[in-house]
Amino acid sequence: MKKIISLLAALSLTLAVWGQNTLDRPLTAFPTEKATHLKCQDAWKLLSAQPSAAPELVTEALKSGDRVYSNAVLEYADETAGPKALVKTIKKLFPTLPDAAKADVLYWIGRNKLTDLQKLIDQSFTPGEAGEAAVFAATQMGGEHNKKQLDALVKEGSPLAPIVLRLGGKASGDDADATRTTLMNQK
Repeated sequence: MKKIISLLAALSLTLAVWGQNTLDRPLTAFPTEKATHLKCQDAWKLLSAQPSAAPELVTEALKSGDRVYSNAVLEYADETAGPKALVKTIKKLFPTLPDAAKADVLYWIGRNKLTDLQKLIDQSFTPGEAGEAAVFAATQMGGEHNKKQLDALVKEGSPLAPIVLRLGGKASGDDADATRTTLMNQK
């Protein structure tokens, strides 16, 4: 399934690069799309031939600031080397990443349910994009620990509480109902 999604994403990007997408946008309006497409293509070729290159390529991609490229490389590394091959690299790299890259990594952790990286989720419940991604990751991971974390965010009235509630987080009971009411009244 992941391979089909990746292929569809690559096809969509290819069509957009050649100006044949459904929005009929001219290629000149998006000068970096072709460069990103080519980088993604090269990453796929490299990881298909040499999965052991995944940690180095993921490090380079996450530091690049190109979110399309870094997300593509994370997914390609998943397919070729497997997500467990990146755990050590992600643990080391995560503290140095900007908020946007941390968010991308946290979404990836949640999608792959990487319990080895639970600590990164726990330390990311802060306002901002990475905090929102941490909520997503916690809801994907499930488990009693994450349920308690999400319940605490709601009970404390964290800025992330609306996201917990919107994602159907594990917050439950009267406290969650009271928080929902409070948040709805604030709008």
